[in-house]
Amino acid sequence: MSTKQNPTQPSESTTQHITPSQRAAVVIAMLGETAAKPIVELLDDEAIANIAASLETITVLAREQLIEIVIDFLRQLRLNSGSLRGGSESARKILEGVLDEPRLQLVYGGQSIDAEMPAEAPKLDNLSEIWGELAKREPTKTAAYLAGLTPNIIALILRNLETTLCSELICLLEEDVQTKVLGEMVDPPPASPDIDSVIARMVKMEYLQAAEVASADDTTQLQSVGEMLSLVPNERRKSLMGFLQEAHAEKVDPIQRGMFAIEDLPKILNRNQIPVLFKSLEQAFLMDVLCCLQAQYAEVAEYFLSNISNRMADQFRSELERLPAPDAAAAEQIEKDFLTKMMELKRDGIIVVERAKEDPASA
Repeated sequence: MSTKQNPTQPSESTTQHITPSQRAAVVIAMLGETAAKPIVELLDDEAIANIAASLETITVLAREQLIEIVIDFLRQLRLNSGSLRGGSESARKILEGVLDEPRLQLVYGGQSIDAEMPAEAPKLDNLSEIWGELAKREPTKTAAYLAGLTPNIIALILRNLETTLCSELICLLEEDVQTKVLGEMVDPPPASPDIDSVIARMVKMEYLQAAEVASADDTTQLQSVGEMLSLVPNERRKSLMGFLQEAHAEKVDPIQRGMFAIEDLPKILNRNQIPVLFKSLEQAFLMDVLCCLQAQYAEVAEYFLSNISNRMADQFRSELERLPAPDAAAAEQIEKDFLTKMMELKRDGIIVVERAKEDPASA
């Protein structure tokens, strides 16, 4: 690799202090034993000693620095040979050096890093789909992700986006980052599908897929909050929901969808789920629940009894006529135990509890 500074290299590169010999040593090390062996065999003893010495002088390189060295290496190859053969295979070798094994397997469909390279390069995602998905994301969140990257990587990403969005994202970055990114865009490196493929994959795994998981986890967490509030006494729950409505209005809907308020059971528990529910609970416990419901939520009790077999419903009604209503403390505990068991049955997939979005939830 030439010791002359690449004119397309960032003016404030994070790898300026790394010598050409160290860069060459890093690239060879990143290729791995199998890919590096043919190269090493062509080197004389002095060159091999130089590579070993160069590696010894390197302490720790950040992932961003590894990416910058690789991109510079690809640029040099393109300048020296006019082309880079086996682009997909080269991209895989690059990713082996900058990604851990689980993420590399994600990129190449679960193939092992140590497996022999296939004769046909693995099929990568359509890059336009990745850039299109990136364009749909909230600009402020995308800008926050970009802010954690180096200016040259940000510029490589932005050149694949529509001009208006590109401008908006630049404006959302810190001022000192804006100038560096603009400098990279004014004097860009030659377009390279190989480099774009690596960058697109990084964006997909680090931002697009991570954001989807985070969103799903956030919804699950909020619905868990709703389940927790279901077990809080009614008056206290109304007070807490009032606070959430004022302070976190945008999160109230998923919280309400996770709630199991007794009075809402006819809205969130389909008729065909009631026989399944009754079959899953002990008859003595069901009797306590129905006795409690009949005293405080007669419509809910009737909803349950009207959706089981006539013979079973008649048996329950006959027993209920002889049982006294529980006191307030006992009724509250029975309701809590019943809702807890329903939540367990829902998590185990035995019953389906789903609130229709158009139905307003009781606070």
